Amino acid sequence: MEMSKLCSGTRSGRLALAVIWIAIVGKSLQPAQAVPAFAAQTGQPCQTCHIGALGPQLTPYGRNFKIKGYTLTGGTGLASQVHLALWVQSEFSSIQKDIPPDGITPDFAKNNNLFVNAVSLFYAGRVTDNVGTFLQLTWDNVGKALGQDNSDIRVIGAGRALGHDVDYGVSFNNAPGWSDPYNSNYLWGYSYISNGIAPAPNASPILGGAVQDNSLGIVGYAWIDQHIYADLGAYESQPPGYEKLFGEAYGPGSSTGLEPWASLTYAWFWGNSNAHIGSHFFYGRFNPTTDVRSADGEFGHNSYADIMISNGYQYIDDDQINVFTIDGFYDYEDQQLNGSSSILNPNYASSHVANRLSEYREWATYYFKETYGATVEFDKIWGNRNQLLYNTGADDASGSIKGSPNSTSFTFEADWVPFGKPDSFLHPFLNWKLGLQYTLYTQFNGSGKNYDGFGRNASDNNTVFLFLWTVF
Repeated sequence: MEMSKLCSGTRSGRLALAVIWIAIVGKSLQPAQAVPAFAAQTGQPCQTCHIGALGPQLTPYGRNFKIKGYTLTGGTGLASQVHLALWVQSEFSSIQKDIPPDGITPDFAKNNNLFVNAVSLFYAGRVTDNVGTFLQLTWDNVGKALGQDNSDIRVIGAGRALGHDVDYGVSFNNAPGWSDPYNSNYLWGYSYISNGIAPAPNASPILGGAVQDNSLGIVGYAWIDQHIYADLGAYESQPPGYEKLFGEAYGPGSSTGLEPWASLTYAWFWGNSNAHIGSHFFYGRFNPTTDVRSADGEFGHNSYADIMISNGYQYIDDDQINVFTIDGFYDYEDQQLNGSSSILNPNYASSHVANRLSEYREWATYYFKETYGATVEFDKIWGNRNQLLYNTGADDASGSIKGSPNSTSFTFEADWVPFGKPDSFLHPFLNWKLGLQYTLYTQFNGSGKNYDGFGRNASDNNTVFLFLWTVF
């Protein structure tokens, strides 16, 4: 019998069973299989680079390490030369109301699923004094596919210009926003670990997922006096053979040319605090189809222009006993959906050409002794109505009877990270985070009540999410 179908009884009983099962999974994995590559290479505990002693939130030292191309050293022995790491995500997911039959993910129950979500293998660290890598290959246990995940190869340098210290580099990566060393964007922002099967709002700006991991790009960047960070680059969709090899979806369709990306961020420091404010721009022009690669754009093209404003603040006391952070962003996206709104397109999917979509996220995190953490997030998505784009018309929890993208949620999370410190057990060869997350929806796909036309309410998608994030 599948583990996902063993859970029964009250929610508290199922949650207790999940805690026991996740703990067993975590202990059964052998740390001898691989090592946390960056910690071993630098000789630093995980808390030096990461808020809460586990990624992806970066401290100022962690940003410096990323900008310098993952090349900083300091570790000793064979482990500092072995740039491999293994990541395993185990989770339990319980939704307020069962997912309708049409929305059930194959191989999973309609609710209360307990399973291993994903397994990743990393090759990450220094190659030479001026070249470093962060390469991730992931088995997605929900989609049953092996895929290229976050990937970055950097060539870096440093010098002085006009009396200023300048770190500079070139990043070859697979997602717009990858090169940004701050956590205030879609790729590195909250939630740092995602629920693999719970219902999620239909709408998201293109930077929120459609171009992640299925792009290839090159970005040049400069960091001036550790205060001004700027990057400029361009992306294209991955070629069909590449996507097929790694099981990636076509996302918004194949790009019709270069997709420019640019960002500019200013950071300042005082006492135990640091803060930043940034601006980001992306433009992409794509064929409209998501299931057939139409290279000639016979139905027209869809274009997406995103302008983002981001913010962040950190307080880290001298002994890292108390750590507090606030991060967030606002993204405005202008969509010109000429291809999807063409009546000649057999995948006719947009009621009109001009479309607008915005998203605002803000989240705050507190950690005590880099071990006990709490996070709260506010997330709001809104835009104009579009029946064809947002209303699936299906009883699968994803529809919108109003054809509206508007959704509002609050997420609360508590974490325990027992490792990742200098005196931790098996330091630096083992780390994990045990977290309990609750997401509450006040609006989902356009309404609080009966949003899909089949009687499902926004609150029916409220989700308890228990996870264990294990890294070797």
